[in-house]
Amino acid sequence: KDVTENCEMILIWGGDPETTPWGFCGQLASRLCYFWTEVGLKQVYICPELNYGAAVHADKWMPILPGTDAALQLAIAYVWITEGTYDKEYIAERTIGFEDFRKHITGEEDGTPRTPQWAAEITGIPARTIEALAQEWASKRTMFVGNGVGGACRAAFLHTQS
Repeated sequence: KDVTENCEMILIWGGDPETTPWGFCGQLASRLCYFWTEVGLKQVYICPELNYGAAVHADKWMPILPGTDAALQLAIAYVWITEGTYDKEYIAERTIGFEDFRKHITGEEDGTPRTPQWAAEITGIPARTIEALAQEWASKRTMFVGNGVGGACRAAFLHTQS
């Protein structure tokens, strides 16, 4: 109920709620994804293979080369930082080390900005698609589902390198 009433987009990164259902019992994850489709919540899947969940539920599937999730994450951060679409107040009040992170992302630290173009060569995802995802994610209330099965999470059997 809370997700349905408060989200505009669901980002499922490195997971498949149809075949690896987030530790829930039965068909709950599957039914949720079907319900979210019925009520018009956009679902974006980022995964190397067109898994069953992505094939059935994705409004957008972004095939990423295995082990390159971090490059995509850095490029998304680059867009948010350079366009100023991140929550500046939250970062200022509740984080430590953001300035060092910003310098790394923008290339001030080592001369390599982590742009969507930079990430496209690594991930296999076109730069325009990376930029569009970052902009849409920043502009919509988005639920991120990684849940230990891939992408931005560390767990057994995920697609990223630790």
